[in-house]
Amino acid sequence: MSKKYRVAVVGGAGTWGRNYLRAYAAHPDCQIVALVDRAKDRRQEFADHYGITTVFDDLEDLLAREVPDVVSVILPVAANPAAVMACARAGVKAVSCEKPIAVSLAEADAMVDTCRQHGTALACGTAHWEVHALLDTAAWVQAGNIGALKAASIPGGLPNEVSGGGCVQLTMLRALTGREVEWVEGWELPPAPGWKVPPGGDERDVDCPAYGRLGLAGGLVCHIPQPREVRCRVWVEGEAGQVWLSPPCPVLIQGLGPDSAPVYPEFLHAPEPGDLFLPVIERLLRAHDRGGEAQCSGHDYRQALEIAIALKRSAREGNRRIHLPLEDRSQLIYPHPYRLRGGDVAGWASIGYTGPPKVEG
Repeated sequence: MSKKYRVAVVGGAGTWGRNYLRAYAAHPDCQIVALVDRAKDRRQEFADHYGITTVFDDLEDLLAREVPDVVSVILPVAANPAAVMACARAGVKAVSCEKPIAVSLAEADAMVDTCRQHGTALACGTAHWEVHALLDTAAWVQAGNIGALKAASIPGGLPNEVSGGGCVQLTMLRALTGREVEWVEGWELPPAPGWKVPPGGDERDVDCPAYGRLGLAGGLVCHIPQPREVRCRVWVEGEAGQVWLSPPCPVLIQGLGPDSAPVYPEFLHAPEPGDLFLPVIERLLRAHDRGGEAQCSGHDYRQALEIAIALKRSAREGNRRIHLPLEDRSQLIYPHPYRLRGGDVAGWASIGYTGPPKVEG
């Protein structure tokens, strides 16, 4: 008999949390031991649908009763730090949250450090699975199949949110190149309607579109143009080819000029999962067993937050070059009110939804 992982979903009756709930319920090696959500009526509908017998209003109530093997924290950004660190301190072996990881760098640091101190694998977001075979493609690039990298780009820019949405492209860039960002030069555009800071916040700290240049280790420079309609998430060029991270499948090109041609390594032929969230939760099961960093980690999304903050700071300071890591860890970005507080507080229409999620969605 295969091992059963005892899992809990916090915020499982939310728009994104229901995806985790569905994937855990479908996984043969997982037993959902609790659903935590304060939307009691909606929570009960989900619990009944998936046969979950234990529900709680708060994570603290769950952890006082038992410590699951894995917890997915799918809460608004403002609640991420306290929930993730509570899981680590209670002894949960693998925990995940959603993007962006936190509002401030100090909060993100505390999350990553606390999880490492307590031996908890911290995962964040879904960037590694939003383009088919991304990590296999990254390994192929880093093995030298298009030669030494000499240029990179995020072709569509960072529209709407340099942090809230842009963290995906920034995480993909680091994964594909295998390099850290060492400096940024940034410009920003006005935030779209609906983006605003909490009372008392600085309007300059609101999430917004951004563009500019990123300097990665080894002298590689990534250009980020002003936002435009381009499906490619990340592009890199080597001395002997190019790669386009474009959904649904990456485009890999070897050779230069008239001698160039697309190639199709075996990993591109592997079938995509029927449910994106199955590999997303399976990385938590692997992390539970192996320990150490989880794939698509909290560290990855902390780095993305830092890059986003640096882009905005550079724009504020005359587009000057900002070197990383940032010394002032109190710096922050306020995401959209829906991301910050959730639909039940900010209003579902604030982000374009007609209402709260349904079980069958």
